[in-house]
Amino acid sequence: MVLVGIACVIGIPIAVYAAQEYLKDFIYRLEGYWWIFVVAVLLTGLIAFVSVIWQVLKAAKTNPAIELKKE
Repeated sequence: MVLVGIACVIGIPIAVYAAQEYLKDFIYRLEGYWWIFVVAVLLTGLIAFVSVIWQVLKAAKTNPAIELKKE
């Protein structure tokens, strides 16, 4: 989760700058697109959290003795 936070801190300013540079030449500009970045951060955090929890629960439910017998 820390790495996801670091990636968001680095990526959001770059994405805002890139979007501003891309949109500056258009006649019609979109204002107030900040919510897209909030949704992206929340979705990224949710996906990372769910994937980590899934792996933790999967490891917690396994019986080490049975897994060692399989090898």
